[in-house]
Amino acid sequence: MYRKNQPRIHVYPVDDSSDRYVASFSSEVLDATFSVVFKETITGAVALHTFAEMIRKQYDHAPNIVITDTSNLPKNSPVQDILKKLENQLLAPTAS
Repeated sequence: MYRKNQPRIHVYPVDDSSDRYVASFSSEVLDATFSVVFKETITGAVALHTFAEMIRKQYDHAPNIVITDTSNLPKNSPVQDILKKLENQLLAPTAS
């Protein structure tokens, strides 16, 4: 499936004035798009991390992050930390 190609999660704001973002992953194999809408909060960072872990476990590769609108990045520190870890592929696997 995605053994050679790293899965990509796209992150973009819901709208220009919002503190909400969408993280989405498109699966060509399933012809489906999976997504999560999260706020710029600590629980939003947890939701983003959980979504990335779901993709990582399914495809056995850490997902690559693609930020669609870099002019409107999340300003919340926990969300920024998760985005940086995704960008650097440093998400630690959770214990199974």
